[in-house]
Amino acid sequence: MAEAAGHRMALAYPASLVVSGAGLLFAGYVRAETGLPPWLALVLMVGGFLLWTLLEYLLHRFVLHGLWPFKTWHELHHRLPDEPIRIPLAFSVPLMLMMLLAPTLLLRNVALGAALAIGLLLGEIVQEVVHERLHRRDEHGHEAGEGRGWLAVRRREHGFHHAQDARRAFGTLSGFWDRLLGTAPRA
Repeated sequence: MAEAAGHRMALAYPASLVVSGAGLLFAGYVRAETGLPPWLALVLMVGGFLLWTLLEYLLHRFVLHGLWPFKTWHELHHRLPDEPIRIPLAFSVPLMLMMLLAPTLLLRNVALGAALAIGLLLGEIVQEVVHERLHRRDEHGHEAGEGRGWLAVRRREHGFHHAQDARRAFGTLSGFWDRLLGTAPRA
């Protein structure tokens, strides 16, 4: 029942980008209104993007693979990896709000928080686009990436996560946290 309800109250890619996109526009507006020096805004945005890779790893490992009802929804994605990726609103809306508000509350500064939020939200959007690409077959109908390029490596590791061991390879944008925290695929 929770699986069906979660699936009904979800946006399929690319419509799922609307939630974080709205947050990104709002954070961009706030950042523009604060007059933060561009160099500092850029540093915070890059920092937010990099921070997203850690947040994505932690969310994927501990929330999507560990907490109900998110685990139930995510198991459906593992069972049907070729189906359009759907992001439940019960996950995406609170996540977007947290990425908007937490930086400002932690840094106790609206300008700094908005710039960091831009990086976090941009990271989430890029991660969602890349994740969708990892599940799409290439022009030859192949799932696994050939070669050594970044996307090919990400596709192989994500394929490993889906097909061989769901307790490994949690990172979508990067394998850094998997290597650091001992969840990289074993060679």
